[in-house]
Amino acid sequence: MNKIKSFILDLIFPNRCPICSEFISFDSNICQKCKESLDKFTADGICPVCGKLECICSENIYYDRAAVCFFYENEVRTGILSLKDGHKEFGNFLGNMLAQKISADIIMQNADFIIPVPMSKEGLRERGYNQAEVIAKEISDKTGIDIKNDILYKNSSEVQHSLNIEQRHKNVSAFCINNVTLTGKRIILCDDVITTGSTVNKCAQLLKSRGADSVYAAAGATTKLKKEG
Repeated sequence: MNKIKSFILDLIFPNRCPICSEFISFDSNICQKCKESLDKFTADGICPVCGKLECICSENIYYDRAAVCFFYENEVRTGILSLKDGHKEFGNFLGNMLAQKISADIIMQNADFIIPVPMSKEGLRERGYNQAEVIAKEISDKTGIDIKNDILYKNSSEVQHSLNIEQRHKNVSAFCINNVTLTGKRIILCDDVITTGSTVNKCAQLLKSRGADSVYAAAGATTKLKKEG
């Protein structure tokens, strides 16, 4: 039924590649040319724990493992910005890639559930959806790992990617956790980009404060520099 609906909508609103804007089939998320161009941005050489090229594991990291697809550059950046600008196709593409990584990882594949990094209520109303949840839903659909949205929440309306490094570290205090028991749980924490690592690290700290055994970060992209804004 969803494919039929998508086909009909495509007749009225033709599907376009989120990177180059070329027309693509109704059941595609990205054109083949752009998909091939992303290979040069594959996040090779990153630390398997913190997900950064310049390792930050010595900086009190609370998450235990990371799965990342790309470096946040050029076409990848264009795709992720399109996801934040109302177009979910690139999020579905990233979710599918992350699902493959998680399914092939003997540790992460046994996670109990997925938690998207939350947005504030104000930010959610403005955008209409949480881009991290778009990615997480695709991971869930492909892996069968459930999503939980009622554990973490965010109070501040500050947009993390618009802040400098000092502001980012201060803004993570806006992330909060409900009164839940997570004893022994293995959790995948999903976001679009790992920049300084402060967001996923704070969320992981909160989850472990409620007894979580392991927290794994899953992100579409990571910045190359440890102190990139």
